Amino acid sequence: MSVITAVETITGREYEQLLYTGSAGPTPAIEDSTVLDQWREQFPHWRGKYWAFTGTDHGVLRLRPINVAARQPAAVPA
Repeated sequence: MSVITAVETITGREYEQLLYTGSAGPTPAIEDSTVLDQWREQFPHWRGKYWAFTGTDHGVLRLRPINVAARQPAAVPA
């Protein structure tokens, strides 16, 4: 089994879609703080705010930490 230390970063729109379907959420929704502590140790670049279920090639859903990209400022028309 390989060790994955990269945290996926998704857009705010992607997060909202996952949140709507119950496939993602804020970390306070995870009641087991041991999971969060393990994630903080294993994923040093995780901001500690969000999680999501991600699928594997075998159709298994895994609970993983994610980062949500900061919103980009709207472009000002010239």
